[in-house]
Amino acid sequence: MTDQFSEAPFEYRGEPVLGLRQIDRMNGAAKGTAFRAFKRVRHALQEDREFFVVDIDAPGDAKSARLMGDMKEAGALYPASRVAVLITAEAYARMQGVARLPAR
Repeated sequence: MTDQFSEAPFEYRGEPVLGLRQIDRMNGAAKGTAFRAFKRVRHALQEDREFFVVDIDAPGDAKSARLMGDMKEAGALYPASRVAVLITAEAYARMQGVARLPAR
């Protein structure tokens, strides 16, 4: 995934992932562009395999809490977000087609 993305991915459950803010930032896109693309392909994605949703304020376990802290510190999350949608390379590939996001 590091070859596909210009933003440094984080790791979640053994998978390299990016947050939606990172995707917007690496594509020079307006806030919400990645989220809208995600919503358009959500029906075709498998949660807990191609994407993950983590409650930012109550992540559920210590590893997730550390990840949310690391992502906040790196500016990888939008400040007003309540959940982090973590995107794998497979999900990003599907999002590229609907939002015309460049291949990375």
